[in-house]
Amino acid sequence: MAEGLLHTDESPAQRVAGTMQKFADNNAMYIGQRYYTYAELYELTKAVYSQIPQNKLYNRIGIYCNNDIYTYASILAVGLYGAAYVPLNANFPVLRNRKTVEDCGLELILSSLENTNFKEVTAGVQYVLTGSAQNTASTGIVKKTGQETSYILFTSGSTGDPKGVPVSNSNLRSFFNYFLSGYDFNEKDRFLQTYELTFDVSVFSFFMPLLVGACCYVLPDEGVKPLKIAECLLKHNITVVSMVPGVLRYLDKYLKEISLPALRYSFFSGDALYHGLALKWSACIPNAAIHNFYGPTETTIVCTRHVFDSKKIPAQDGIVPLGKAFEGMEFIIVNEGHTLTEKGELCFSGTQVIPSYLNDANEEKFFVKDGKRYYKTGDIVSLNGEWDLVFHGRSDSQVKVNGYRVELAEVENALRNVCGRECIVLCVEEDKLSRLIAYVEKEADVQALRNKLAELLPGYMIPQKIISVAAFPLNTNGKIDRKALINAYI
Repeated sequence: MAEGLLHTDESPAQRVAGTMQKFADNNAMYIGQRYYTYAELYELTKAVYSQIPQNKLYNRIGIYCNNDIYTYASILAVGLYGAAYVPLNANFPVLRNRKTVEDCGLELILSSLENTNFKEVTAGVQYVLTGSAQNTASTGIVKKTGQETSYILFTSGSTGDPKGVPVSNSNLRSFFNYFLSGYDFNEKDRFLQTYELTFDVSVFSFFMPLLVGACCYVLPDEGVKPLKIAECLLKHNITVVSMVPGVLRYLDKYLKEISLPALRYSFFSGDALYHGLALKWSACIPNAAIHNFYGPTETTIVCTRHVFDSKKIPAQDGIVPLGKAFEGMEFIIVNEGHTLTEKGELCFSGTQVIPSYLNDANEEKFFVKDGKRYYKTGDIVSLNGEWDLVFHGRSDSQVKVNGYRVELAEVENALRNVCGRECIVLCVEEDKLSRLIAYVEKEADVQALRNKLAELLPGYMIPQKIISVAAFPLNTNGKIDRKALINAYI
């Protein structure tokens, strides 16, 4: 097995502080075309820590994320300080980042770089530039706060505003202990970090290698992402990788040419994994196990697992099962009245479930049954003959685009605000890839709408097509016929 379990009250950052000293001469990270040893990472972490102002306590600290070593050292420094880190994606619209700053009440933001967007995001907020940080601490690193939140991420919201998801160190301990007890990760492993830092699986891909003394290889920004992933897997003899299934869909035509004998574990999460693609991928990775994971951000990264078996073809639309729940997690399948049913909404209770959303918003997503507090995922599931959870769709308008959760209502709200007329946004599947299509009533300047949407939404939420329609088709109930829209205009 991997390193010993995280003990009570130990945060992942505190454990990493120990491995940085234990494995001082080992390579900890490869980023920006160079290696950093654990000793170097520790010095950079202490340098960032020493730059956090000492004149007050911060329970939450923003990190304006750049693809460099200082950003990762900042995450560790904030964790050791004892604050929750709030990642701000440098590629997101300024207005979206400003909303995150305001919702979290951020009073301090760290960044390795300063640019125009950063200045707009940090307007009126204290910030520290870490890009040339030098260790000036006269004493060791000491935890400053007693608060328990580890990080706060934001997911798409059905009301038009993103929802803040505070994940605690306790949630993370349960999550990481599942892997520390069940996998043989070690200091010789090479993990590939393929996610941007507002995507929750990045927490696994970054922290997991550092918890066991392994090396974390960070995917470069430039290039076509799926092709860059394949290149890095081969170039660096990666042994552990987590990806969204969409990577395989993009690489499908190249899979016959790919051979990765060094890979030991291939993890998937964030979207449906199709058996046929997983079967092709398994031929590329002769020495690796394929594990399909599932879990909303609210249940701390992932909380169920299915070990792929090439000989077992799933009955449900060729989609690989979601699997069985982690230890410490319980689930029930209920109907709208929260009564148990064989096929219905999947709800979780347990050690990885967040207590509530930021500022106690969206409380309707939780309910108590038999003395236990459950989170409603919105996913419709059932159990197969092997007691694995299988996915049947959503109970609402939430979809997945490249692994990101997208509430169609949030996109519609933004589009309605910029065009001033009725609009509908749908998600369609083309070549097993999810794409957003928008329909706008009457003639519209498509490029102008795109430009305005880019000021409000991240790139993955902007529809790939915006189609003008003279009038929306209606069904027999007088409601907009969404299926007719797809059939008529795509």
